[in-house]
Amino acid sequence: MGKYNKQLVGLDLGSTKVSAVVGEVTLEGDLEIIGIGSRPSKGLRKGTIVDINSTVEVILKVVEDAEMMAGTRIDAVYVGIGGGQVDSLTTEVSMELAGKEVTQRDMQQVIEMARSQTPSDQYETLHVMPIQYRLDEEAGLANPIGRTGTKLGVSAQVITASEPAIEMLRKVLNQAKLGVQAIVAQPLASARAVLTPDERDMGVALLDIGGGTTEIAVYGAGTMRHVSGLVVGGNHVTHDLAVGLRTPVTEAERIKRQYGRALQSLIDTDDMIAVQGLGAKAIQLIPHKLIGEIIECRVEESFALAWERIHQQGLHASLSAGVVITGGASVMPGMTQAAEAVFEMPVRLGLPAQISGLTDLVNTPMYATGVGLALFGRDRLLAGETYDADHRGLSGAFHRMTAWVQRFFE
Repeated sequence: MGKYNKQLVGLDLGSTKVSAVVGEVTLEGDLEIIGIGSRPSKGLRKGTIVDINSTVEVILKVVEDAEMMAGTRIDAVYVGIGGGQVDSLTTEVSMELAGKEVTQRDMQQVIEMARSQTPSDQYETLHVMPIQYRLDEEAGLANPIGRTGTKLGVSAQVITASEPAIEMLRKVLNQAKLGVQAIVAQPLASARAVLTPDERDMGVALLDIGGGTTEIAVYGAGTMRHVSGLVVGGNHVTHDLAVGLRTPVTEAERIKRQYGRALQSLIDTDDMIAVQGLGAKAIQLIPHKLIGEIIECRVEESFALAWERIHQQGLHASLSAGVVITGGASVMPGMTQAAEAVFEMPVRLGLPAQISGLTDLVNTPMYATGVGLALFGRDRLLAGETYDADHRGLSGAFHRMTAWVQRFFE
C-alpha cells in the first residue's frame, strides 16, 4: 500500500453544486475525511457540461477550498458522471477452457469480453459488475476458480457512459490541471456511500435526487442489477413554483427551501406566504397549501417515473429492502413519505457512512456522491488496483499553484 498516495479526492459535478471531498486512508484501512469544498454549480445543466470555462472556474475554486481545509495539495481526483449520459445492460459471454482448471486469469479474460459489450461505438465501458458465473451447465457460481470445465461464462452488468460526455469531462479536468484517477458512474458512487451490505443482498433501489437529474441504482443478491438516470430533479420543482406562482426563479428557489413540503398533508395551517411577483409587481400573498400542491405534484411524478423505469427492468418485485433516497433534493420534508406513497414499500433517507473525521460536515445526502467517490478510491487502493493513465501528478498542482499566486497578486 505504501506505493500509492493515501489521499483520495471525490469530485462531484452536479447541476446545483460542485463539491470535492478529501479523504485519507488510515493504517487500519478506514477513510478519514479531512477536507471538503463546495460551490454553486456553473456551466452544468441536467448533469451535462454546457460551458467549459465556467465549469473549470468553479472546479478550481472548489479544489482550492478543499485544499485549504485539508492542508494538502490536490493533483488528481475520482470524478463522477451521471444523468442521461450513463446507462447499463446485462450481458452474457463465455470462453472455451479445454477441460482445465479455472484460474484468476481466466476470470479476468471473460470479464474483459463482457467489457466490450457496449451499445455502440459512442459508449465507453466504465464498470463490469459480475452477477454470476457459469461453468459448463452449472450456473449460479460466485467463484469458479479451481474448478474444472470446458466452458466458462459470466453474466454481468455492464455500466457505460457516452463517449463524447467522457471526453468533455476529461477536457475540463485537463484544463483544471487535475489528473483523473477514475471516472465513476454517480449511482455506483452514491450507493457505495449510503447502502448497507444487507440491503444490497436483500434487494434495494437507490434514488440519488439532485438538482437536474435523478440517478437510479438497483441491487440484488449483493450485486448491481441496473443503473440509469432520469433528467428530472429538484430544479424542476423550482421551475414549477416559478411558473405557478408567477415569481422569479431565485424567489421560487427561496420559497422551496424555506417553505417546501413534499406532501400537502404536512401543511396544517392556512398561512399565507409573501412571494415576490414578476418584474415590478408588488409582493403577493400565496396560500402555503398552494405551494405544497405544486411541489407534491412534481415530486409524485418524479417518483412515478423512477418506479416505471425500475418496473420496465423487471426488478420491482425484488426490492425486499425497499428504497433509499439520497442527494441534495431528498432532504425536503416529506420526501420519504411521498416516496412510500408511490412505491408502496419502506423508504429511508441515505446518509454517507463508513467514514471518520469530519463526519459532521458530510453527514448529509448532498455529499453522498463525493464521499462515495472517495470510498471507491479507498476500495481500489486496498485492493492494489492502479488508476488511469492520464493522471498528471505534481505538475498539475504546480501549474494551479502558479495560477493562484498570479490571481493573489493581481
